[in-house]
Amino acid sequence: MTFLKMLQAFFCSLAFIVLAVLYVGLLLSAALSVLAGFLRTFGLDQIKMSIWYNVDIPVMFSIPLALLVAVFLLFCAIYVKRSIVFCISKLRG
Repeated sequence: MTFLKMLQAFFCSLAFIVLAVLYVGLLLSAALSVLAGFLRTFGLDQIKMSIWYNVDIPVMFSIPLALLVAVFLLFCAIYVKRSIVFCISKLRG
């Protein structure tokens, strides 16, 4: 195994760990976003949603905003998963 292959395997293994944590975090954040939107809509006043400083979202828009954020996070998670698969293919080959 050449030095360049070993270096590539080292960096791919480091990237795999970082990307795996990022992937799990994105999925968990998407789930929590949807949960927070539903809880805020159905009466939990402790959850605050705002677009900007002192610009709060009306309660009736909590679920659509939460779903929009969740879709964006899942979209990002798809590309992170593609990067994980690429790193795994580089480690195997």
